[in-house]
Amino acid sequence: MKFGYDLKDYRYVSPVLLYLLSMNIKSGDIITICFEGKEFQIIVIDPNGLGEDQPSVGFGFRMMERNAGIPNTTLSGWVRDSEEGKTLQLPSGMTLRVRDILGSDGNEYSVIEATDWFELAVDLLVNPGRTGKGFRQKLGDFLKWFAVKGFYAEAYVALKGVYTDKDSRATTRWLEARQIGKIARKIYTDLLQAEGCKDYDYANWTDCVYSGLFGMKAKEMKQIWELMDGDVNTARNYIPEARGLEAVAYCEDMTVRMFINDLSEAHDQAINLTKRKFIIGS
Repeated sequence: MKFGYDLKDYRYVSPVLLYLLSMNIKSGDIITICFEGKEFQIIVIDPNGLGEDQPSVGFGFRMMERNAGIPNTTLSGWVRDSEEGKTLQLPSGMTLRVRDILGSDGNEYSVIEATDWFELAVDLLVNPGRTGKGFRQKLGDFLKWFAVKGFYAEAYVALKGVYTDKDSRATTRWLEARQIGKIARKIYTDLLQAEGCKDYDYANWTDCVYSGLFGMKAKEMKQIWELMDGDVNTARNYIPEARGLEAVAYCEDMTVRMFINDLSEAHDQAINLTKRKFIIGS
């Protein structure tokens, strides 16, 4: 189902979005939206499920298999028939309603309402049963993205009255920089450990990176980032946190790549390359 508006601009202002979309919506309509570079097919359960002209929506089993890592076969195996209709019985004993809905594309879907999916995801993390670690990791990542993005959406709506696509991209870049930074830092700290670093050595090398890039130690730079927009009086240190974290992750990664047998030399070379790439002033 296609619409004349750019869904991305308002997709997180859920009551408003659902109201705008409800004009011609019917049960079984399939709405495709993009979220974090992935396409989600949302299935309309009831055009008035949340109130007059406010549809309730959900995801099919296969959609959640692709994006949250919950195998369709596992979910299907948990389905039970009861007097009240089909339910999904989780390892913890929690039950959730399952609806068989004929989609607008002619296919039948087993659908669980969106908020119930989050109940399910949280419950499986707390009571995983026999599910594997890899499955729980993907499920946790799924919840993390939605929780953080949703929280920022609510905050931005409260602060600015709207959550735009620009805001969404900025939040995404920030989250990605944090995640990439964790991976790069693990490789970086492994190198430091291999070179005999202990205790405060790690903090000293971190300060080396921050001082080389921003002219101040990590703690001081993070205090500036806490001011949201930074302090224009700090000249070359005026760099958004998302961009700064990306630069730090890149620098630590380059340190590993440049290392031969001298940590100081590798850091100096990595800092210079990072400053050039991220156009950080001298």
